[in-house]
Amino acid sequence: MLSKRDRVRATIKRTNLDAIPWQFDLTSAVVQKLKAFYDVDDLTETLGDHIAWVPLQKPLTVREPEDPELTRDELGAIWRRSARDYRYGDWGELVEYPLKAPSLKGYAFPSVSQSGRWDHVTEIRKQNPDHFIIAAGVGLFENGWALCGFQNYLGYLAGEPQFIQELTEGLVEFSCAVTRQLAGLGVDGIRFGDDWGFQDRLMIRPELWRSTFKKHYRRIYETARAAGLIVTIHSCGNIMDILPDLIDIGVEVVNPLQPEAMDLTYCKREYGSHLTFWGGLGCQSTLPFGTPEDVRQEVRDRLHLFEGGGYILAPAGAVSTETPAANVAAIVEIAEEQLVGMS
Repeated sequence: MLSKRDRVRATIKRTNLDAIPWQFDLTSAVVQKLKAFYDVDDLTETLGDHIAWVPLQKPLTVREPEDPELTRDELGAIWRRSARDYRYGDWGELVEYPLKAPSLKGYAFPSVSQSGRWDHVTEIRKQNPDHFIIAAGVGLFENGWALCGFQNYLGYLAGEPQFIQELTEGLVEFSCAVTRQLAGLGVDGIRFGDDWGFQDRLMIRPELWRSTFKKHYRRIYETARAAGLIVTIHSCGNIMDILPDLIDIGVEVVNPLQPEAMDLTYCKREYGSHLTFWGGLGCQSTLPFGTPEDVRQEVRDRLHLFEGGGYILAPAGAVSTETPAANVAAIVEIAEEQLVGMS
């Protein structure tokens, strides 16, 4: 029987796979539900998750706001996460951004020379010797709008192309420098998070995505591959129009395959020989609103569709707070059935 780490590698490479691996993104409210449901303090063994995360650690030099609900990220944007936010999820909202005009004048991207940025990798690997470890990468689109404000950024994409290029190039330099520091640390992959999709299409025209971002994403993905990392991306919504572009620039894994927004069978048929899809369980449908048996059937359907590999079974995004714990347990139940009789 393969280790969890080897099983994830096997599904990505589609070789010597014994079972489809699985993974959970959970909101903190769902974590508490599951701990009560299973009567455990630690869900690691209970859920059998195959992936462990390495968050991008913020250097100690970043000045924090005094308000406990506010957090300043390394790029200088300030986010609010309050009790209201945690009732719905863990995302919060952008409340302050550093670039008030389409200009980088007076703004400096963070230095990557601070020691300690990835010191926690060693401890995470020690705690998860059997897991496939993925680090959080520095993306371009979401960090761009966090620096400018979302509506402003979309306006700049349409009317300030020179500024957008300068801003994006600065983010690329920062992203590549941070990624290079992961080389040799025992991390298996990296996930760059940038939500490009609405429910039915990209937020910007595919042609604009290609002309504005494609070459820059190619560079950060090539940097990750040169550091020995499997390249995974996260984008909610329908990004089917650019799946061929992602293959072209070196993406190996796409998360979260979202059944409410993307045609799973089409994605598997057209792109499944090049991409590993990660997700597929309906976080807007079956998981919060179905029965445990509905969930079991959806898990079986996904395992059948992706029989042979190229798939990581998972909810299509963070499991929403209204999801019953029994529905998450149903995923674990069917996923673990694959392993019966192997040991």
